[in-house]
Amino acid sequence: MRFNLNEPSIGNAKVTFIVNAKLTPRRALSFGCAWLAAGWLVSAAFADDKVASASADPPAKIETRHNVTLGAHSFEYRAIAETIGLTDPKGEPTASIFTVAYVAEPTAGERRPVAFVFNGGPGAASVFLHLGALGPRILQTPPNGSVPNPPYNLVDNPSTWLAFTDLVFVDPVGTGFSRGKGKEENPDKPFWNVQGDVNSLGAVVRRWLTRHQRWTSPVYLVGESYGGYRAAAMAKSLPRDVGVAVSGLVLVSPALDMEILHPDISNTLAPAFRVPSFAATATALGGRTAAADVTGEAERFALGEYPTGLAAVKGVPAPGDPFIARVAKLIGLPEEVVRRARGRVSGHLFARELRRAQGEVLSQYDATVTRPSGADPANDNAGDPVLDASVAAYTTAFATYAAEALDYHTEQPYRVLPHEVSRQWNWDSGHEGGALGLPLSALENTLLAYPETRLLVVNGRYDLVTPYLSSRWLIDQLSVPAEVRAGIRIRVYEGGHMMYMRPASRAALAADAAELFAPENGALRR
Repeated sequence: MRFNLNEPSIGNAKVTFIVNAKLTPRRALSFGCAWLAAGWLVSAAFADDKVASASADPPAKIETRHNVTLGAHSFEYRAIAETIGLTDPKGEPTASIFTVAYVAEPTAGERRPVAFVFNGGPGAASVFLHLGALGPRILQTPPNGSVPNPPYNLVDNPSTWLAFTDLVFVDPVGTGFSRGKGKEENPDKPFWNVQGDVNSLGAVVRRWLTRHQRWTSPVYLVGESYGGYRAAAMAKSLPRDVGVAVSGLVLVSPALDMEILHPDISNTLAPAFRVPSFAATATALGGRTAAADVTGEAERFALGEYPTGLAAVKGVPAPGDPFIARVAKLIGLPEEVVRRARGRVSGHLFARELRRAQGEVLSQYDATVTRPSGADPANDNAGDPVLDASVAAYTTAFATYAAEALDYHTEQPYRVLPHEVSRQWNWDSGHEGGALGLPLSALENTLLAYPETRLLVVNGRYDLVTPYLSSRWLIDQLSVPAEVRAGIRIRVYEGGHMMYMRPASRAALAADAAELFAPENGALRR
């Protein structure tokens, strides 16, 4: 199904937002933002809005100077919006990668690190972390993390990571202003696979460090959702292919195991990981009587009795089944709904049913954010309350910011979440890594080869897309010594997939990240 949600104009370009409800599970991935468990994918579609004039290509480099107030002090920095060219072994151009970097002058004796930042999808531009959490200017959002209504406001970010690291926001090929330049009918497509993506972004890291003479700076990787997948993979490939050993990683709502995110019937752990997020959401929305330790109870049940009970289900359980009744009570859904689902409650089902009586559907990206539902929630196609609205908001915000703050002008459309990237993504080269899979095996190998590498993994409590319990359990599977594990920090904040859209959680994330980036070489303080 495709339908027009909105048509704001960006410069002379018209942007049409599309919902595609027929994606296969493999292609409908989390974003840092690009998937819904329901299979919906919202994106900016630009097939009919191609700028033919070469003069309309994005500028090669624009540098501006700014300042932001941090605490009681004015903090000065340079903003560098530029394209980085990639070539094949013969020196022929293959791609132009758009980046926005923020660089501050180091104080005497300071060696400022540099963090390379990616969102996910695959197929999301870096604007979500850029204007949502880390950059010096951000989209103003309400305390509950919902997407604001237009007109959108950009404000100074008191929680910008520029306070403790330089930042480089990178848009992979096919997103943002980044484009392929080969002779193929679609020159972007050669980059739309796991290994091609990792290789191209590794080349960007190398060229940026060389261009800006930053080879002596500590290098960090920050990735959200599928960006967490690529950051983990790059932590292993960068030392081998580029000669850069990373000092640390921050993984935000990471997609670390595709089999868990898209389970088959034999996988009983995958649905278990969502149970605590369901229970926390039901409590937060008043869907049932709050319990003092609802999260702890739900976590113990999810990793204990629930998988066993699920494995024992035969056919459709009879009314009054005690296992079904236990699940229903814990997550706040009617027993009949849980019974028909045979105890396997998906994020889509939960989002549709928890507030059915109140005429509301939930966002799977932050289940405490709701919108009115149609008369039949099962056939409600109005989109996710967070994902759909955020694409329009961040598209408009970046178009404004690029022109007014960065002095960066182009007629090319900035692709926030183009649907064709996820739809055409090739996963074949991502099957290496053995039983752990590529991102987890890459993390494990990195931590063994470089035990001082720091790792921060963060999730939102109400995220039904990459639930927090899955991250915790997956990190627990890494076979690393206790002294290495002591340097791993796992945090759960109030909010959803983009928990940083809540100002309080954004500040907490920045505080934890600042500790990760601290100059001490030992394990993280607890």
